Amino acid sequence: MDIPKEYVEYLKGGFYKCLCLFEEANEGLTSYINSFSYEIYGLRYLVEEKKEIVITLLSVLEHFYDDSLEPNPNIKVIRSEVFRCISLINNLSKVGDEN
Repeated sequence: MDIPKEYVEYLKGGFYKCLCLFEEANEGLTSYINSFSYEIYGLRYLVEEKKEIVITLLSVLEHFYDDSLEPNPNIKVIRSEVFRCISLINNLSKVGDEN
């Protein structure tokens, strides 16, 4: 299945929003991560070719959820993971280009 470019950009923006919410210690962070994880979970059924990427994204979001409950999360690590996820999403967007 080809993933629309707009949706790829939306996913990347979702991870970047996590970083912004962490940096500003936003009260809605935990709820946002929970909702975003719920959506990404459904994506794994649509992207059979590279579902391991989706599983990695979900794993990172699960860790972000745990971090969001901590009083002093490590923003440096979170930032690094966000940009790694954005890179993974770029690879996910290449599904269908390999044939």
